[in-house]
Amino acid sequence: MIKQTLSSQSLIQSDIYIMERIKREPNLEWLKRAYESFALDNLADWSFIVLAGGKDVASFRIRIAQSHLRGDMLPSFWSECALFKIQQGDFATASFCNLPLFQPAAATYAPTRNGLIEMPFNKLPTQKDYPNLALLAIPVPQEKILAAMADYKKARVSYDAVANILPWLAFVWGAGNASNPLMQQIGFPSAMMLNQIFSANGFDLAPGVNANLSAPETFWSGVKHWQDYYSKTQENGLLPKMRFVINHMYEIDEG
Repeated sequence: MIKQTLSSQSLIQSDIYIMERIKREPNLEWLKRAYESFALDNLADWSFIVLAGGKDVASFRIRIAQSHLRGDMLPSFWSECALFKIQQGDFATASFCNLPLFQPAAATYAPTRNGLIEMPFNKLPTQKDYPNLALLAIPVPQEKILAAMADYKKARVSYDAVANILPWLAFVWGAGNASNPLMQQIGFPSAMMLNQIFSANGFDLAPGVNANLSAPETFWSGVKHWQDYYSKTQENGLLPKMRFVINHMYEIDEG
């Protein structure tokens, strides 16, 4: 198990709750509803992050790897994370930005973009592929995050994000003697990128955890359990919010 700092207990009222799907609601429709449910006064003050949890073998490997970040050692609900880029609620032009382990064949040479890709909103995998979803509203202006991401994309000489992909891909594929990257202080690529960019703008997405251990699980835990910390550190007085739905868990029987 990976050692972490525990959050202090707090009675702060947080805007975090489960939002079940309506019947067999598709992922795209759930995300639209989750986004609108925040009812934010000034959208320009916020950025959004999506957590997704798949149930294929690759997702299973990623979710199991993050069990070392959980006190109960159970698999994480999450296998991917991305910046949800959206301007003033316009879903027609919205997209997701991340560093996928499986780089698209049609994309340009990965090192020239530091592994970053941008996927249109309507290309989000279906509920069958990603049954677990969470939408995080983070009180940092998206304009600042996008500017930092543009620099990050061109800054491979300063920070080689592609290097984080290889150990994770080797672990997911079981290549050679590849071990859990988190046990080697190698965070999940997309999470490392997001935490670095948000930290540079004064917001810690994974408080209590070494920055090298950034992962979807640490973002989930940060927003859920560190509201008291954020209430004392956010100069703008705004606290992160979250909506989530969990439709897939691995059955574990210890009886």
